[in-house]
Amino acid sequence: MSHFELVVTLVTIVYGLMLTDLFGSLHKLIRAKDVVQWHWLPLLAAWYILLIILKNWWAISYSQEAEHWKNFLIFIGYGHLLVLLYLLVSAVFPDSIPDEGISLKQYYFSNHRYFWGLMCAAFSLAFIISIAGKSLAGEQMYPVSVLSKIAFIALTMVLAVSKNYRVHAILLVFFVLEIIVETALSVLG
Repeated sequence: MSHFELVVTLVTIVYGLMLTDLFGSLHKLIRAKDVVQWHWLPLLAAWYILLIILKNWWAISYSQEAEHWKNFLIFIGYGHLLVLLYLLVSAVFPDSIPDEGISLKQYYFSNHRYFWGLMCAAFSLAFIISIAGKSLAGEQMYPVSVLSKIAFIALTMVLAVSKNYRVHAILLVFFVLEIIVETALSVLG
C-alpha cells in the first residue's frame, strides 16, 4: 500500500464518519420539526462544511503523485486537520433537542465562538500544511494565494468574535460563494 493509499483510506473513513454525523444530526432536526425553530444561518454553515468535505475529498485524487504524502509530519498535520473538521461537523447542529424545543438561530449564536474558532484553527492548519507541502515540492507560494488564505483566517476570527447578525450573514454567504466559485474554476480549468 502506497503512502497516498494509506492517507486516502484514513481520509475516506473519517470523511464518511463526518457525513454520517452531519446527516444524522440533520435527520434528528427534521424529525423534531414541531419543536425546532428553523433558521438559515446554521443550515448554510452545515452546507458550507459539506462543501468543504466534498471539495477536499475530491481534490485529494488530483494530488496522488505529490511527494508530501511521504512526509510523516505532513501526515500528522492532515490527521489533526481531520480532527478539527470532525469537531466542526459535530458543532454545526445541536447534539440533542430538548423537549421544550430549540431555536437554531439561538443555537448558532450561542455556539459561534466555538464553531468559528474551530474553523479558524482548521484554516490556519491547512495553510501551514500547504506551505510545508509547497516547500517540500520546491514550489513557490504566490503572494495573492498567501494573502487570500490569511484573509480567510482573519474573517473566521471576525466571525468567532462578532455576534452581529449581518456580519455572520454576509461572511457566511461569501464563504459559500467562494468555495462554489473556486470548485467550479478548478473543475473547468
